[in-house]
Amino acid sequence: MVKSELCFQNRTQSCMQKLLLSIAFIVGVLWQSLAQTIPSFPGAEGFGAVATGGRGGSVYYVTNLNCSGPGSLQNGLNQTGAKYILFKVSGVIPCAAEVFKGDVTIAGQTSPGGIIVRGIILDEIYEQNTHSRNVIIRHLRSRPKPTQTLPNQGYVLDDGLRLDGASNVIVDHCSFANAIDESVQISHSRNITIQNCMLSETLGEHFHLGGMLVNYSRADHPQDNISIHHNVWNRIGGRFPELSCESPFCSSAPLNIEITSNLFWDQQIQTWYNACTSGGSDCTNFRLNLNFTNNYSVVRSTYNGPLASADFLSNASNRLFVSGNRLNRYAQYSDYQLFYCCNDFNTNAPNTSLGTAQRLTTRHSFPLITLTAATDLPTYAAKNVGAFPRDPMDRRLLAPIASNTIASQAINGTDYFNDAFLLDTAPPPPVDADNDGMPNDWETANGLNPNVQDHNGTQLSKKFTGVEGYTNLECYLNELSDKLVGQTSVVVIPPSTTITGIELTPSERISASVSPNPAESGIVVKVTGQTGRLWRFELLDALGRVVLQENNIATREKSSALPRLLPNGTYTIRIYLDNQTFSQKVVVLK
Repeated sequence: MVKSELCFQNRTQSCMQKLLLSIAFIVGVLWQSLAQTIPSFPGAEGFGAVATGGRGGSVYYVTNLNCSGPGSLQNGLNQTGAKYILFKVSGVIPCAAEVFKGDVTIAGQTSPGGIIVRGIILDEIYEQNTHSRNVIIRHLRSRPKPTQTLPNQGYVLDDGLRLDGASNVIVDHCSFANAIDESVQISHSRNITIQNCMLSETLGEHFHLGGMLVNYSRADHPQDNISIHHNVWNRIGGRFPELSCESPFCSSAPLNIEITSNLFWDQQIQTWYNACTSGGSDCTNFRLNLNFTNNYSVVRSTYNGPLASADFLSNASNRLFVSGNRLNRYAQYSDYQLFYCCNDFNTNAPNTSLGTAQRLTTRHSFPLITLTAATDLPTYAAKNVGAFPRDPMDRRLLAPIASNTIASQAINGTDYFNDAFLLDTAPPPPVDADNDGMPNDWETANGLNPNVQDHNGTQLSKKFTGVEGYTNLECYLNELSDKLVGQTSVVVIPPSTTITGIELTPSERISASVSPNPAESGIVVKVTGQTGRLWRFELLDALGRVVLQENNIATREKSSALPRLLPNGTYTIRIYLDNQTFSQKVVVLK
């Protein structure tokens, strides 16, 4: 059974307005159990979403803010085997988190008031006998700030996050600030996702290179398969990000990388690329397979640079898919028109030199990312990005984005605010009698026994996520994250449920309906409000697999047969129109 109502705004290449999503989606079909690999958690996307973290392992509670010893974060990270790390404390741990034994889920969302560490490092390159693989990190703040000494201080990293030889890692809803090197460095690493994170205010003389560096590779730890999506660069001086590879091995294969739906707030220099593995210039041995889509730059009126470097276009071996990118100062231009070499773009816009790179018309077949339109990213970021619950520093950093202003203070490596370690008053942790990671009240409400460690059972998975395979504890952790961020998992049960977004005027609206209800063998998709443009739609499951697709539709109505054995699960309806993609996720149970 399917019935859906979607309402979204008509957007063209030169002008996009706010997006309306109004959906009523009803599905009831025959269930068939399918063996499948589920993402790290609902909403995990990109190359790193293959990580299972601590799934099926033990529960370790952090009960103090010490740098070592029983109950410390580092003691938990040093445990062997699969493990979930949860927090009964809030505040500043005055040292870096060293993740040298993988198979771990670090659930910062369980801290009642949030956790701040002074760097996060995963390392199989410079540390011996380490296993920095299969890691899920959510809702942590990392603020090294080496210039400030705290009581009982331990080792402090110079980066906010450093991945050296890591693999199968997803970092979600984290906040990185006050590094003195990079906010994030990714080196010798593969199958990585950084999503819903904020990079902010690098301190000291390195501030102009303080964003995200993607560099270095070698045969035993190849750099490859990186997804960077739905992040914010905020008061950062450079590396938006920088893609380079100063290692001879980098010439052996192109780097597969996705940079999608990121917000560059108060951008200071263009997204950078160096094709030379020697670190010089005028060579082309470091190549890219790149999706660069729906990114948005908001700049001061004095910024005269482009969105991205023209060097991307100067390598004939680069295979680029570029779509939906915008820079607020040049709203009439997009994509390759915003690629340029220098800081006089204001007098030379738009770019008309397309270079020698291969400009693709379809995206690389990397793991799918749910797209957010470029001009919607400030609203998205203000509501979703960074670690939750938010603290004074993050609230201060995100307030200008929410109000569409740029802070007056210069970006020069100076700490004008000194708020990295300011804390809110935290509530006590919930009671968990059996120490299985799930509070007593939550277990009772969901039919579990609060006196039995049943965190690795999977009986709640389908109820909470629509698919089999997540543990009961993972269901709790994801629900907690969604509630902190202000999202709710939408479970659609007949006869109807409606999600309502921002209302638009009739002239701004395109509507689509999917019927009938019930639909036993097929659906009819009907579009109103458009005039003579080809459109298409598809239905995707939780793994991003297209289970129904219709292309090049010229009429306002299209009939399609449903797959007969379509199972319950998390689905995404996507409609493609005018080079834009609009989507809404729902979880369906019959």
